[in-house]
Amino acid sequence: MTWTQGEALALVREIEGVAPEFGAHVALTGGLLYKDGVRKDADILFYRIRQVDGIDEAGLFTKLADLGIVRTKRHGWVQKARWQGKSIDFFFPEYVDQPGDAEGAGY
Repeated sequence: MTWTQGEALALVREIEGVAPEFGAHVALTGGLLYKDGVRKDADILFYRIRQVDGIDEAGLFTKLADLGIVRTKRHGWVQKARWQGKSIDFFFPEYVDQPGDAEGAGY
């Protein structure tokens, strides 16, 4: 399934409605931001609110599950997910690799 820019913007707005509670803001990036036409996935970046020590990623994904977002695999600072059958790449630039972060670990 593919994404349109409008679909991605709508989802990013929903995510931004909950992300600050977990120490983050959200930004759309990648092809959906700067190219015309549909794309195979949405690239969404989470960045830390400066006044907090870190993003509560576990709490954030618990809340995102309420929006229908399901985590799949982790590749270092990239967390793969799905929403309504569509692929998402969530980026966490400050992420530090943890033991067990191998592909698909824990999900």
